[in-house]
Amino acid sequence: MKIIKPSVEILDQEPGLEGIKRQIEQAGRACYQSQHRIEEGSAEKFVSNLISSGHGAMLEHGSVYLQMPYSKVAYDAFDRNPYSKVSFVAGSLFVSTNYRVIIENHLEDLLKYLVEPGPMHELRVTARFQCQIAISREYNRHRKDSIAEQSTRYCNYSADKFGNEITVNLPTWIEQERLPKINDNLEALKTYCKYIDGSLFAPGAKMEPIDYWLFANLACEYSYMKLIECGWKPQQARTILPLDTNTDLVHTAFISDWQHFFSLRCDKAHAHPDAYLLASDLKHQFLERKYIIE
Repeated sequence: MKIIKPSVEILDQEPGLEGIKRQIEQAGRACYQSQHRIEEGSAEKFVSNLISSGHGAMLEHGSVYLQMPYSKVAYDAFDRNPYSKVSFVAGSLFVSTNYRVIIENHLEDLLKYLVEPGPMHELRVTARFQCQIAISREYNRHRKDSIAEQSTRYCNYSADKFGNEITVNLPTWIEQERLPKINDNLEALKTYCKYIDGSLFAPGAKMEPIDYWLFANLACEYSYMKLIECGWKPQQARTILPLDTNTDLVHTAFISDWQHFFSLRCDKAHAHPDAYLLASDLKHQFLERKYIIE
């Protein structure tokens, strides 16, 4: 079992149509943890496969910004779409949308008006979280966001690419600076937690709260690996994974939607401590980039 600290980063989209497709690939591969397959030209094939299979959700992570001459047809196409923002200024339409809207509404011809975002476009921002499954459940309640998340249905943690172990995310109430000591405890705990014969603890062992937490996660990992060994599929074995299991979570949203996210998740008095930790970190990154003003 591996223990990591929670983290969050902004994923900047590269310019042009290629950048849109690379962003889609980066988000989509989080679901299967197949980022190692990203290479030159892989985004084109990845996105084509998504479109042909009808898997449109991942296309939403590709942000599209258009500047075009006004036409009522174009204006109505985006103004009536809840996943787009459109404004009309000095004879031009400024559109912020996503690649799914373009593909599913057969608007590919409008990509000739593709531009980099300017002052008249509402920016869409992609953030990548490493957090507990428990926290992703809270974040995913922001249903207006485009969401990609590591799939416990398809990710087999007994495979080599996962180190043949599960990864758990360190809760905020466990002091971060104790992580080296915790890892020492983890190794020691493995020596006296006996799973096979039903004897849980060595005689006279004194358990601290952190040890009970470690043991619970170790027991889940052990059981998961044994179920896979017995022939269960990951979608069956995942039922015993702990809520502390780490998940790779990608959200893409308009700035206005992120502001709503911050209003709820940066409320220290009411937000879950682990949700607050990452939300406040991300808000700080937004402030540094001047995406928002305090």
